[in-house]
Amino acid sequence: MYGSMMSMPSGLKKLFIALLLALSVLSPAAGFCEEARIDDVKVSWTPSLNASFEVKDAFTKDIDEAIKSGMPTSFNFIIELERVNSVWFDELVGRWEFKHTVKYDTLKEEYEVLLDETGDKGVRTKDMNEMKTLMATGTSVAVTPAHLVPGAEYELKIKAELRTTELPFILNYMLFFVKIWDFKTDWYSYSFRP
Repeated sequence: MYGSMMSMPSGLKKLFIALLLALSVLSPAAGFCEEARIDDVKVSWTPSLNASFEVKDAFTKDIDEAIKSGMPTSFNFIIELERVNSVWFDELVGRWEFKHTVKYDTLKEEYEVLLDETGDKGVRTKDMNEMKTLMATGTSVAVTPAHLVPGAEYELKIKAELRTTELPFILNYMLFFVKIWDFKTDWYSYSFRP
């Protein structure tokens, strides 16, 4: 009897691991990485360099459910500006990172969205579509390079990553399948001359 009790946790461990692997293979989020993309990029130069963009196909049913369960989730945005050099390597002029974070309050049934680039206290909404728009859209994000050479060619690159918030160490082991919701878009490149 003692021997069968000792072997049971090992068997349960194997069953648990097999179940999690099956969930990750069958999940629709597994093919999600290839779909999310940066789109609708607009760049303006008055009074400074600003970029607006949207992440298309950024949400799946699994991500919606994870957010609705109260799990804080962030979109990390990376913007790089390079001066194009046809003879040598391109020169990195600047790199900016910011994030949008959403947390659902299950008691109040509302979303709180924090936008790093605006520096405000956050936007609260009960509308899921409004939350998705706030999370996936960068509006007039200030890109402030030290100096732009008139007539030189520049490339503005934008990338987005979805990251579920880091969980405590023990929960990372128990809920490692949550990582299947994470994604990175490809770089979107926009060329211009000031």
